[in-house]
Amino acid sequence: MEEAKQNTAKRKGLMQSMPDLIQRNFWLLLEILACVIFYIGNRYAYQRDQAYAERLRRELVDMQYQTLNTTSDVSAKSKPSYVEKVATRNGSGLKPTTEPPYKLPK
Repeated sequence: MEEAKQNTAKRKGLMQSMPDLIQRNFWLLLEILACVIFYIGNRYAYQRDQAYAERLRRELVDMQYQTLNTTSDVSAKSKPSYVEKVATRNGSGLKPTTEPPYKLPK
């Protein structure tokens, strides 16, 4: 019976000293809380930045493929055989030269 009274007294003493403990360590607890909030905020900002960087990487790859495709089309359409075929098909009256090109004198 006396042991139960001692346990109850210890609990009451602990409960009474808990506000005192919080009051004495208020600034430490406030600093820990600020660090936790700062950590969570930085983590979300980092995730947002990583998602943005990944989107930019995908966009860059798409643009590289588009550039490669466009370059291929331009080089195919600028071949002399293709230009000649288009010129004769449109009926523009252009004919390929039979004489080789020569340099003009200065």
